[in-house]
Amino acid sequence: MNDLFGEKITEMFDYLFWNDKEPVILLENGKGIKLNRMAKEFFSHNTVEEIITQMDKSSSKTWRNFLKEATFSNNAKCQICLTDNVKGNRFIEVQGNYNQSSSQYLIRFKQRPHEILSHNIVDGLMKYEFLFKYAPHGMILTDTEGTIIDFNQKATILLDVAPHELKGKKAHNIFDLLPHSKSDFEQFFKTLSLKGSAEMSVSKLDTTGEPKFYHFTSAFNNNLDMYVTVIRDDTENVQLKKQIEHSRSLSTLGQMAASIAHEIRNPLTSLKGFTQLLTSQVTEQGYEYLDIINSELIRMESILNEFLVLSKPPSRSFQFISVSSIISQVVDFMHPQGIIQNIELVMVPCENDSDWILGDAHELKKVFMNVLKNSMEVIPNGGKVFITQSLRDNNQVCVSVKDQGGGMTQEQMQKIFLPFYTSKEQGTGLGLAHAIQTIEDHGGSIEVESKLTHGTTFHIILPVYHLEAKGGHTVHDKSFGKSNREVISSN
Repeated sequence: MNDLFGEKITEMFDYLFWNDKEPVILLENGKGIKLNRMAKEFFSHNTVEEIITQMDKSSSKTWRNFLKEATFSNNAKCQICLTDNVKGNRFIEVQGNYNQSSSQYLIRFKQRPHEILSHNIVDGLMKYEFLFKYAPHGMILTDTEGTIIDFNQKATILLDVAPHELKGKKAHNIFDLLPHSKSDFEQFFKTLSLKGSAEMSVSKLDTTGEPKFYHFTSAFNNNLDMYVTVIRDDTENVQLKKQIEHSRSLSTLGQMAASIAHEIRNPLTSLKGFTQLLTSQVTEQGYEYLDIINSELIRMESILNEFLVLSKPPSRSFQFISVSSIISQVVDFMHPQGIIQNIELVMVPCENDSDWILGDAHELKKVFMNVLKNSMEVIPNGGKVFITQSLRDNNQVCVSVKDQGGGMTQEQMQKIFLPFYTSKEQGTGLGLAHAIQTIEDHGGSIEVESKLTHGTTFHIILPVYHLEAKGGHTVHDKSFGKSNREVISSN
């Protein structure tokens, strides 16, 4: 009779267990015995062991502590996170009871976690997921063993990697993607281990060869029990700092030029006058010495004039001029020098005659002569310099000067427009600084392309103006700005 009653009780329990409207599992000695119908549908698995594999490291630890608590508590509860490739992250409340006589756990899972979790928790999780996914910086989450467990899309974009190249990999693999010294990375991880936070800046070239600068900040988060790494694209800030340094250099240069102009110009004039007087009173050998002195004085005066141009731009006379006409004049002027150096100047004119700009012809000639002269000087054994003119879609004319020299490094390219920077023995380092200032005063820009052993190309870009009547309109101003544009419109 008792056996029959026991069988009925077992059948009733099995019926209620199987038809329960919520996912329920039965454990014995920590191992799964049964899953009801709703549990199999909810987890898409047939065993408890398969469900446990969906837990992250933190949830696995919570699960083990929950089973210990359920042994002594009649109504143990916890919250875990299950990760599924199809359903994503699911936060679930777990409730369990332990039967000491059978050593079994009856564990119930709530089907609708967003209705069970408190409003603050759900709201916080949703905000976290949104901020993490759409953060303006790259973010990477790493567990205490250094394994990458999550990251946002911005991180893959900045590192230029596919998601599978990060998921489950070690954190140090990130830095393998960046050209940096091993000692710097070792110091970064050492500081992170000792202090709980560390930061460093690295740089790399993008697919176009342009330098990119990134700032890494890592810190351990006690609440998440993991490391959070933020990757910030610092390229714009670095470039802005360089522009500020460049402006400060020009400002300092202006102050220097103003202070030394009066101190040097007058003695130079006197010295040149005395050398001319002495030419009629010295021997032939003395005349040679005076000639050397005079040439050096002329060079000193030229340097002084370049100082003054950078410190205080001259008053310019802006007119409507043809760029191709200026280029032709410059090439004709430099042609004899090209013959002497065995360099052929190859000019490719613009097919379209709409290359009229508003500018100072004299100042622009100096710029083109300076760039062309530099290109010829880097070809010591003869060769060709190509001068190409083209129109861009955004109403700009581009004059490209390409040489067959040895090219430049990225470091050299970053410095060529800085005052006093030069790789020539007799150079002043002021020519290109003056050139870019002049072009910017004309509303244009200069771009540089270079590769070692493949030569260098300077692109001088100026705005084009399409007017029915060109020439005859003159604007006198010290700078090319808003007032000049207004004059053009009225004309």
